Amino acid sequence: MKKKTCLLIIGLMIMISGSRSFAQESSDRDYKFTVKVNPLAALGGPFWVTIVPVTGEYKVIGEYAVTQKMSIQVGASYIGPSVLLNLDKLATDTAEISGINTSGFKVTGMFKYFLSRDMNAPEGFYVAPHFSFAKATIESEDDPANNVGAQKMNINLCIGYQLITSGGFTLDIFTGMGYLQRKWDYAGDSSGIFDLGKNKTGVSIPFGFSFGYAF
Repeated sequence: MKKKTCLLIIGLMIMISGSRSFAQESSDRDYKFTVKVNPLAALGGPFWVTIVPVTGEYKVIGEYAVTQKMSIQVGASYIGPSVLLNLDKLATDTAEISGINTSGFKVTGMFKYFLSRDMNAPEGFYVAPHFSFAKATIESEDDPANNVGAQKMNINLCIGYQLITSGGFTLDIFTGMGYLQRKWDYAGDSSGIFDLGKNKTGVSIPFGFSFGYAF
């Protein structure tokens, strides 16, 4: 938690200082669309066990400025294995598994209201309600009937900053607070194979980072 907060503060300071040199030039262009990605999400997607990423996320995000101070952002993701983790390590010591398959999807949505007086959407500081829903299946290659269905829903209120340079390069970073609901649905003998913990509901502290191009 502290590490994410420090990264956010550092990121915001870099963007604010950088935006001073780019604000005049970028404000001369009327950006409406942004397309963004986050390759780092492949390291750890929406499903974690304590601090271990169970899945990776491969996402694309689109944003459209509907007025001078508002934009709508939607994202779609494929959920697969994390590039950091061999999921076989999540199996219990007594289970014999030759491999594990992971697949699923995630959808996100934000409605951004921009606060900066000298910049129009989609640039500057913003506040936004944020929603995301993810669903994935983790199964044994030996017996696909032994699987775990994972679901996760987030509803948050976020604050962030989006920098757009004179060349159209876009950097977006945000955090906030809200509600989290995560469920594991064990099928077959999966409860004796996978040790993914218990269902969870509670406070959510989102952290988002993406970059791309505005036009």
